[in-house]
Amino acid sequence: MELNIQQIESNSRFIHDIVEARRFRTILFFELSTSVAFVLFSFYPINLYIIIFAAILFTPYMLYVLIKERKFGWIIIFFFMVVLPYPVLYLIIGDYILLPAWLLLPVIPFYLYCFLIKFSVDEWLREYNWEQQLIEQRKEWEEKG
Repeated sequence: MELNIQQIESNSRFIHDIVEARRFRTILFFELSTSVAFVLFSFYPINLYIIIFAAILFTPYMLYVLIKERKFGWIIIFFFMVVLPYPVLYLIIGDYILLPAWLLLPVIPFYLYCFLIKFSVDEWLREYNWEQQLIEQRKEWEEKG
């Protein structure tokens, strides 16, 4: 009764697609580091638009990975933290929301969310690796016993 790697990966309690989760962590790290670099080193209005564009491009992929990994709590947090405040701000501020200073308000919670989820993804990967090591130790123990 030998399990191959594909069967082990599909039976994991922590991650359903390890390759996608690792790719997500890498892209998440890149997303955070480039946005911080744009803000810290040269704060021009064009950088704000680049950061917003990157967030818009990254969001569908992020939601895809969260759905695939069945992390619905993180999706709910995303909507409450990132999506919901924008219409509320629009109702309060109105047409002024398109000014560059107000455009930064929805971007800040997005990157805060990315920062928080990065730690969670690291934890998912750590738990997955621990689970894989445990499976390997059990296989070795069964072969010896």
